[in-house]
Amino acid sequence: MPTRHSPTSTDDRSIAVSWLGRFGDAVGTGDAHALRDLLSTDPWWRDLYALTWDIVAMHGADDIIDTLSGVLPVSRFGGIELDESWPVARNGGAIEAIFRFTTATGHGRGVIRLLEEDGRWRCWIVSTSLEGLRGLPEARVSIDDAASDANNLPLSPGARRAQQLAGHARGEYRDEDPSVLILGAGHCGLFLAARLRQQGVSALLVDRHARAGDNWRLRYHGLLLHDTKWATQFPYLPYPTTWPLFVPKDMLADWMEAYVKLLDLDLWTSTQVRNAAWDPDAARWTVLLERGGTQRTLRPNHLVFATGKDGIAAMPTVEGVDSYRGTVVHSSAHVGGESLAGKRVIVVGTGSSGHDVSQDAYESGAASVTMVQRSPAYVFSQRHGVKTLFGKYYSEHSPDVEYADLLANATPLAFGLANAPHLTRQIAELDHDLIAGLEAAGFRTTLGPGDAGQAYIASRGRGAYYIDKGNAALIINGHVRVQPGEIARFTADGVVYRDGTEELADVVVFCTGYSNMREVVRPIVGDEITDQLATVWNVDDRGEIRTALRHSGHQKLWFMATGFRLARIFSHHVALLIKAMDEELLDPAVNVELKQPPVAG
Repeated sequence: MPTRHSPTSTDDRSIAVSWLGRFGDAVGTGDAHALRDLLSTDPWWRDLYALTWDIVAMHGADDIIDTLSGVLPVSRFGGIELDESWPVARNGGAIEAIFRFTTATGHGRGVIRLLEEDGRWRCWIVSTSLEGLRGLPEARVSIDDAASDANNLPLSPGARRAQQLAGHARGEYRDEDPSVLILGAGHCGLFLAARLRQQGVSALLVDRHARAGDNWRLRYHGLLLHDTKWATQFPYLPYPTTWPLFVPKDMLADWMEAYVKLLDLDLWTSTQVRNAAWDPDAARWTVLLERGGTQRTLRPNHLVFATGKDGIAAMPTVEGVDSYRGTVVHSSAHVGGESLAGKRVIVVGTGSSGHDVSQDAYESGAASVTMVQRSPAYVFSQRHGVKTLFGKYYSEHSPDVEYADLLANATPLAFGLANAPHLTRQIAELDHDLIAGLEAAGFRTTLGPGDAGQAYIASRGRGAYYIDKGNAALIINGHVRVQPGEIARFTADGVVYRDGTEELADVVVFCTGYSNMREVVRPIVGDEITDQLATVWNVDDRGEIRTALRHSGHQKLWFMATGFRLARIFSHHVALLIKAMDEELLDPAVNVELKQPPVAG
């Protein structure tokens, strides 16, 4: 039984079962009046590919009913029943339950949160998440299969070697093309490849680095993940319980390399993608790659960009940089560590990378460290912020990740953003001494637009935030100096700031962000296709993350670009969407025109 803190009340369970029964009747008959009567005065619904083949947030009874009226006849949403594997419980005054459902092509689970209004229980939150396709289950090995007589028969001479060679040939793709070509073997690419393999979809990862994990292994010293280890674990392979709260880059890199082997993923390293052309008649890509000095052409159905949501490094142009005799580097190419010993280091930018690079420089014995702050940054502590934001679903006390992900993602992002100021102010009150110390040291802080903190900054990609891992104390104690403004020009031996002050420097690291990920595509697929694509990240008109993990504007081009937690969750949905297209259950040109599944049930 999954971990759960509150026992199921017989009355609560009866209320949930009764509501689900009436809910099933209402959606089954398309009775808008009955459905409206089941919803609270301010209801929210988040559909994750189950009814809409997209991430769609609905808010208000009118919006919910209008949206459902268009998708219910096609999706054939039904089979609604309580998921008995998860106890019904109270969550902040609401009755919370997980339910199961079926659609024309799949099955899934959702979450309901019921509130009592005027003596009746009505639904405040509903979610529907696709979990599988009917008749097309994920690959599994059962004890019955493993113990069958057929599996205990001896192989003919040479047969086992033939099996091994066949497995190697599969990864080389000499005689066939992968259905999915994934550019980039970071966590997003690995997660999607693993999900596709479980679905029986052939997928090839290609990466410019020599080893899996090099995208982390080769980055600056001191780099850690910024979410807890429970939030960032990999699909099908959770971290050991002894791992640190925030996983260091080298541990993560080695885990990624092992993941490729343990999940039996197909990966070509040291491979460059030269160009890709779309064939609309064949509905396939033609992709030219270079590997080991040899060019290869593949013709996959789908092309996935998993090269990181940050796109191309944004390096500002500063007067005099060509005459500067020191080292100027963007954080994406910065190594740090022992190379900084005895050096005078200037770090431009006060987001997470800026703080990490500054702390690494100090800990590596730099002679001096200065952070250049152009605009205020949101800072919160691990002690108070991490527990408040992530502790409910992602800690040692939380449910198994399968249930945690379902429950944590039941609410639309717009709902979370509306409630974010309360949590942001609560954390700031607990972090009062930390914030006051930073301000006294000249570091400008903010709670974000509308006090929405991390929820706003992370989803909009605007502004900077930092979960303190020690650099705040270095600023407060004067070990890291804060310089307001920006660099006006370089001299031969240092910089001149906008306020006219000068500083000598041996190393200047620009932690100044990246261009939009869409621009990574342009040199590969060309202007015509790139200009059809939506920009990556920020939010759509319903408040959900745009383009990444969703439809890109091209029917078979995808962006996998997000943090570990969301990549783990939505890689499953994207894999199911690709599988549905390949099985011709879904017309990729319209994404809602369903066809009959090959097997009923």
